[in-house]
Amino acid sequence: MRGWARLDFSPGLSVLPTEGHGRMPVRYLFRINIVKERRRSPRVRLHGEVHLQISGLSLRIPAADISVSGVGVLLDEHVLAGKPSGEVGVCRIEAPEIDGRIEAYVSIMRVRRIGNVRLGGLRFESISDDELELIRQYKRKCRANPAAS
Repeated sequence: MRGWARLDFSPGLSVLPTEGHGRMPVRYLFRINIVKERRRSPRVRLHGEVHLQISGLSLRIPAADISVSGVGVLLDEHVLAGKPSGEVGVCRIEAPEIDGRIEAYVSIMRVRRIGNVRLGGLRFESISDDELELIRQYKRKCRANPAAS
């Protein structure tokens, strides 16, 4: 294959011949590695609920994922609107897959918009060692049975 190619970042990561913007010579394609998520503590999916108390609000929101450094939550468009990154609150995580309840002080790291839903990242600021161990056990369980996560 000669000429130019473009990377398509849809599932399956394919290389398509193309013209125009985003082109690169095919000879460079062999130098591209598939990059894993570069986090200190990778996330795993979590089906549960997060009770968040922040700025006088008391919210019940669905969990998206969890790691030993924080929890991702799915927010309606208006929830946490205008809350700056770094604002601190208390969260309680309840999920049937986790063998206990997790409570921690969290800070808002970011809120990203995905269609009409926003994905919020809450970083654990203060969490007990026992609760961290519950998260580690859940992550080990997910790795042992990837279809469940």
